[in-house]
This record gives sequence, C-alpha cells and structure tokens, in this order.
Amino acid sequence: MPTLLLVVFINFVGIGALIPVLPYTVIETLGLSASVMTLLLASFAMAMFLSNPLLGRLSDHIGRRPVLIASLFVNALAHLWFAFSDDIIQMYAARILAGLAAGNTGVIQAIIADRVASAERARYMGLFGAAIGTGFVAGPALGGLLSGVGSGPLHQAPFLLAAGFSFLALALSIRIKESAAHRQMTPSAKQPLGVRLVSIMHSPLALFALAFFCLNLSFAQVEASFVLLLRDYLDFDARQTGWLFTYIGVCIILVQGGLINTAVRWFGEVGTVGFGASLLVIGQICTVIMAVGLLVGNAYPLVQMLIVTTAVCFGFGFSNPALSAAASNAAGKTTMGGALGMVQGFGALGQVGGLLLAGPLYHLGGAHYSFGFGAAITLILLAVAFYLRQRPVSA
Repeated sequence: MPTLLLVVFINFVGIGALIPVLPYTVIETLGLSASVMTLLLASFAMAMFLSNPLLGRLSDHIGRRPVLIASLFVNALAHLWFAFSDDIIQMYAARILAGLAAGNTGVIQAIIADRVASAERARYMGLFGAAIGTGFVAGPALGGLLSGVGSGPLHQAPFLLAAGFSFLALALSIRIKESAAHRQMTPSAKQPLGVRLVSIMHSPLALFALAFFCLNLSFAQVEASFVLLLRDYLDFDARQTGWLFTYIGVCIILVQGGLINTAVRWFGEVGTVGFGASLLVIGQICTVIMAVGLLVGNAYPLVQMLIVTTAVCFGFGFSNPALSAAASNAAGKTTMGGALGMVQGFGALGQVGGLLLAGPLYHLGGAHYSFGFGAAITLILLAVAFYLRQRPVSA
C-alpha cells in the first residue's frame, strides 16, 4: 500500500505543476484569453472522463497492474511532450494525452478497494486523497518555484521534473502485485460498456455518480478561477501562486491524512460528505462576498484569502474521500474497477463542465460569478448527500 500511495503522489505532481504557471503561459506569454486557459484545463478533464471507465473496465478483465503500468508510461511521455511545447495546439495535444493516462484514478481506487475491508475503506480512501493532496503540494510549488528556469518556456523546467517523477512512478508500479478480483467476474461484469452505463444509472450508484458530478462541477470553479482571482485580487505572480497552492495542499493533507477518520466516526461516510459540502459552500459564498469588496477585513486581503481558502479546501478534503468510500461500498466486488471508473468518470465530466464555464463566467462578471455558480452547485450536492443519508444504500 505505501508503494501505491507513492505512485499516486508522483502521478499528481505533474497535474498540479501546471496550475500556477498556466495563466502566465497562456494569457501573458501567448496572449490568449482566460477562456482558452480554462479550455486547456477542460481538455485534460474531458480526456480523463472518457478514459476513466474504460481503463477501470479493462482492469476488471486483464488485471489492475498492466493497466496501471501502461497508463503511467503514457503519462510520462505526455509530460515530456508538454515540457517542450511552445504553441497552444501542442499544449492541447499533450494535455489530452495526459488526461487519457490520468484515467487510471479509478483503477488505483479499485486496487485499494480490492485489498481493504469495507469498514476500513474510508480511512484508506482518505490516505489516497492525502497522497493526491501531497502531490498538489509538490506540484504547484515546483511549478511556481521552477517557472522560468532555463531558456525554454515558462513551464518547461517544472514539467521536465514532473516527467522524471512519472518515470519513477512507473518503476515503482512494477513492484505492485496484481489483485485477484478480476479473475472472478460475474456475467454482469462482461456486459458491453453502454449496458453497464445504463445499469449503473438505474442502480444506487447513480446517486453517487450525481454527487461526484456536482462536487467536481463546483470545485472546478475553484481550480480555474482561483488562479485568476489571485492574479487580479492580490496581484500574485506564478511563484507566489505556487506558494498559496502549497498551502492548499497542506490543508487537504491535514484533512484526508487524519481528520477524515474522526469525521467518519462521528457522521458516517455520507454524513461526512454533507459536512464537507457545508464547509465548501460557506467558503465559496465568502469568496463571492470578498470579491465584491463586502467581506470584513478589506485592509488585510491576504488574510481574507487564507480564511476562505481554508474553508473551501477543508470542505473538499472531507467530501471527496468520504464519497469515494461510500461509492466503493455500494459497488459490486467483481465489477469494482468498472463501477468506480464509471463513477469517477462522472466526476471528471463535472470537472469538464465546470472548467468550460469558469472562463466565460469570469469574463462575464469576475470571481463572484464563477464562485457563486459553484456555491449553487454545492447546494445541490448537499441535497443529494441528505437524500443518501435518509435512504442509505447497501453493497
């Protein structure tokens, strides 16, 4: 398990490295719009949406290990390609390829679920989330601190290092032992992908798919618009943005590495989703108030930013692993990879929609439009969590 978590960490370093340099690479260096920037993020998420259920289902048939190894190899090549890209077309192609490879998220979660008893899944999904959070600590920090190093594009040095990390993850993944779950597949697991999709949407997993969709649709506003807010509200550059994203990663690690266990004991898995969504919507509403200049403490904008950021990150940090654990308990054991991949795919679809909307919303009215939209979607997530808590599903 430690090796698998290390692979997750390294895998997400490359995803996080792009965040602090993206506005300065796309908007300032290439002279393109914020919508083009958010569309570049969305292209990655869309590719991840398409590949997540496919890779998860493939892992049910041929095993988790070969799918994981192949996807990590493609991921490393995609980082190398992006590092040496100096025009927007190549950047899009490289990020789409990386997104296809990043569809291994459902496979990794299935490996964890294969090996862990249902009562312990929230804890291990929390560690999984903490590994992602740690990657987001290292990724943005490296992206910001190494931006502009050397004579290449602003993003070259961070992504060369991310490619190196990806090859290290590839080497480590070879040591991971195969799960036996895929060798005991039921006839329903052999159904065509479209039939599986319809059956999932008519099963209790449909609510979890909707919840993941809402969570990622909402949080995508933070992912895309937050960088623009830092630039416009605090006049941050790429390096300063990298440091603040490091703080975000620390918050996520703190929650998913330890506090999540206490929350699940108190509220249960679905209750923890509702608790996290409550914190998330409070943070988003406070961000809207801050963006329009009505939040208390205008003389201390950095303090304001840290407070609203903490609420948003703690909210997402509680919601995401608890939702993953609840969904894994509702999925069938022999179709775990395909089911979790499908559910995660809906999360990626929500991220696509959120990123596509983030740029136009920010252009239309600034951060209070994009964060206000995110808050409205989080309220829907709260309603779904409440329904799930009142009408619990069983495995």
